[in-house]
Amino acid sequence: MIIDFHTHIGDFGRAWREEGTAVTFENLIQRLDDEGIDKAVLLPIYVSPDAIYPGFIIDPRMSVHDQVVDAAKFSDRIIIFGNLDPRWSGGATRGDFAPYLDWFAEHGCRGIGEITSNLPFDDPRVINMFQQIGKRRWPVVFHGTGFAPGTYGLQDDPGSPRLERLLAAAPETPIVGHGPGFWAEIGPITAEAKNGYPSGPIPEEGSLPKLLRRFPNLYCDISAGSGYRAITRDREFGIRFLQEFQDQIVFATDVTSCKPEARTDHLGLLQRLRDEGQLDQAAYDKITGGNAQRLVGLA
Repeated sequence: MIIDFHTHIGDFGRAWREEGTAVTFENLIQRLDDEGIDKAVLLPIYVSPDAIYPGFIIDPRMSVHDQVVDAAKFSDRIIIFGNLDPRWSGGATRGDFAPYLDWFAEHGCRGIGEITSNLPFDDPRVINMFQQIGKRRWPVVFHGTGFAPGTYGLQDDPGSPRLERLLAAAPETPIVGHGPGFWAEIGPITAEAKNGYPSGPIPEEGSLPKLLRRFPNLYCDISAGSGYRAITRDREFGIRFLQEFQDQIVFATDVTSCKPEARTDHLGLLQRLRDEGQLDQAAYDKITGGNAQRLVGLA
């Protein structure tokens, strides 16, 4: 089974009323069919004000409630996640997220994400929320970034010290990383590179491989340009990374437009590496679906 671990529905148009880009359940499933993907994890959007695109304001599907309820109609293809913002605790560092999590569970959700709040990873509100999610053994997907204006996502310094503290504080929570600030750490970086897409050979490993070895609850979502570029910028390093951490990587795309040119090559890359003998079949099977099934309780 092949599972795309990172999808959304909605209008991600960067320009006001940009037409013909909105992702719907119907055209999402059509893309899955076209690419030979069995299921997709739906990550609800419109949760945190830090990650609002213009198109969101005029999109009729504005609530997490509607995304979750509507997704249930496509449960044969869609794995539903809920979503939260750590600031919903009303300012309390130990706010109770049980009512939200209970509602998500009642409506078939199997995880939480994508967390896009502009808060440090080690903010007490973030740690509290991740710990409560972990009590249910649910995976939680985050978007990682550095400290810079105009960014969204959980924030960290070069070397990922704040993510490290979160992983240590929430060992029961399967934490799935995504985004430029997360994937830049595959190699050594500067503060500026934390918010971008480093390129070129990787002379030595960064904090990400080290954290993956230390924390079995850390996983990687290879979606978007951040994941794809990290794996492909240094072919030999990328192949070694996929092989070594095959139990902690999930295939994902993060496609945010229904236009054919917006589709990604993530699955094609994995298939080519398998066919060339660079990625063994067992690793391919885990990355493209086995790890995802285990994370969401389908295995």
